[in-house]
Amino acid sequence: MNPTPSHAPGMAVAVIGAGRLGTVLAAALRAEGFDVTGPLGRDEQAPEVDLAILAVPDAAIADAAAAARRTATKIAHVSGATGLEHVDLSIHPLQTFTGAEPPEVFHGLGAAVDGRTGDDRAVAEQLARALGMIPFTVTDRATYHAAASFASNFVLAVLDAAERLATAAGVENPREILAPLARQSVENWERCGAQKALTGPIARGDEATVAAQRAASGEHRDLFDALATATRALKDRA
Repeated sequence: MNPTPSHAPGMAVAVIGAGRLGTVLAAALRAEGFDVTGPLGRDEQAPEVDLAILAVPDAAIADAAAAARRTATKIAHVSGATGLEHVDLSIHPLQTFTGAEPPEVFHGLGAAVDGRTGDDRAVAEQLARALGMIPFTVTDRATYHAAASFASNFVLAVLDAAERLATAAGVENPREILAPLARQSVENWERCGAQKALTGPIARGDEATVAAQRAASGEHRDLFDALATATRALKDRA
């Protein structure tokens, strides 16, 4: 093995973890010309490679890294929340995956990168760019990962509540009907920020309508109250 992995496509990479991200990542690296083994299951031993990329749950990183050290010059993980205690570098694509995406899915995504040394970080940055991503760094991984959950997982929880309420209101195809509204809201937020994009009864100060919505929210009332409080704070932010 080379003491320092080549930064160019063609370097030998093992992807360990055959879940959603590992599956897509292995295909994308292969499409960009890397010599890829995997995705491998966590119990499979990788061959000698320049870099082993761990696409495993955070709790499994330590054990997977220890096993990969036997045959890999460098170890990376793709976690957004976990630090570098057990690896040399990290690359976190800021996206949600189903496992069925094409290799070019990484083009244009942000990727949080880090490394134990300047050379390790350079490898992470160059891998991100090779996949078409835009590398960036963070100063607080927990806060960064919380931001990602707000932008993805929590949005899905809110959209599920909207879908269930629309169904209760007699809408037969709630996702089809609500999706354009959700998309436009995101586009407006991207263009001008949440405060300027805010519309609806709270933005207008129409508390009678807010009270009627709250009464109709049923099992989602606690979520409604929390979101209404946050929305009022957004509207009133200086």
